[in-house]
Amino acid sequence: MNSNIVNSLGLILDILGAVLIFIFGLPAKIDRDGHGFLIIESDNQEEKAKAKKYDCYSALGLCLLIVGFVLQLISNFL
Repeated sequence: MNSNIVNSLGLILDILGAVLIFIFGLPAKIDRDGHGFLIIESDNQEEKAKAKKYDCYSALGLCLLIVGFVLQLISNFL
C-alpha cells in the first residue's frame, strides 16, 4: 500500500476521532451560569443510557485517534 494513502487514512481517522471526542466528551458536572440545583435520590434511566452512549462514542473517538496516529507512523516507514 502506498505511504500517502496510509497517511491520508490516518489523518481522516484522526479528524473523525477528534470530532467524536468534541461532540460526545462528557462535560464537567458544573453549571456555567452559576445556578444551584437540589439533588434528590433517584435514578433517571434515560440519563444513565445517555451517559453510557456518550462514554461509548468518546471512547470510540479516542480509539480512532490512536489508530490514526499509528497509521501515520507506519506510513513513515513504507
